[in-house]
Amino acid sequence: MIGRNEAGILTARKDLDYIGREELLEASKRQKGTFETGQEDSIKIPEELKLRLAYREAAIAVLACYLPDPYRPFMETDINSISSQPNMRYAEVAGNVFKRKSDYVDSIVRACAPRVIEEEMFGAKNLSWISAKATLDASRLAEFLILQTGMTAFGNAFYRNHSDLVPNLAAKLEALRDEYMRYAVEKCLSVLREYHSAVETITDILLEKGEINAAEIWNIYKRAPRIPQPAVNPIDEYGALIYAGRWGIHGITLPGRVTFAPGNVGFSTFGAPRPMETQIVSDETWKLIDGIWDKRVQEIKTEASMEVEEDKEKPQLLIASHFI
Repeated sequence: MIGRNEAGILTARKDLDYIGREELLEASKRQKGTFETGQEDSIKIPEELKLRLAYREAAIAVLACYLPDPYRPFMETDINSISSQPNMRYAEVAGNVFKRKSDYVDSIVRACAPRVIEEEMFGAKNLSWISAKATLDASRLAEFLILQTGMTAFGNAFYRNHSDLVPNLAAKLEALRDEYMRYAVEKCLSVLREYHSAVETITDILLEKGEINAAEIWNIYKRAPRIPQPAVNPIDEYGALIYAGRWGIHGITLPGRVTFAPGNVGFSTFGAPRPMETQIVSDETWKLIDGIWDKRVQEIKTEASMEVEEDKEKPQLLIASHFI
């Protein structure tokens, strides 16, 4: 019974429709304690996966040099083990760290490196699992910056978990997060293309030696030729909020208003609802309004002319000097 269960597991892993002779033989060998034919039990890293792993670690190293973290400098990296998390090792600094907004943005850019380099080198349709969590980690860092620091146009929105988030703030959260992810991916791609020579050199060393330390990485980074890249569009928080539809951006008018949350003076919440439908004013209404206005203008002119006539009818004072 145990052997059949093992054979069924092997069949499911190989995505077969039925249990074959090879699966039964392999299951029997596994029950005896030998794993000589189990491909998933092999410690050896396939060559293609090793190449992807080397590119991933090289990209992370280049981004760590371009956007260094002074509170957590990197020490070394290797390709001796496979994991969805980077193999880069850092020097931990004791004490509390008070980060600036730019530090948070840099961490988001650095987190995008595994996904960006694999998509750049192997194509968007040929990605592997070793970079699957990179975008998720970057998105979580962006959400932390938006929700728990109060440094963005979102203002302060502290909460313990996702269920505590106010529902009507979800649209703004998604708009800001997408804007930060857009900038992070574009900036990361620009840096990797600019220092493409450094990425290739570090990758070759990792494939040859299996590891590389911080001194070698910095030496390669400083000496590598740079390929000029176009400037990356900066982060536009308020533009992202407007584009998300919290304000109308089409047509002549801007329906709604800008509101300010209490205690967050200067942070625009864009809380106005979307207009329900366009209101059309009929010609009869315009004629009525024009008639009222014309009548009022005529009354003003009449009152002014009456005042002039009253001034003319007033008797003039006789001055004694006229009779001298």
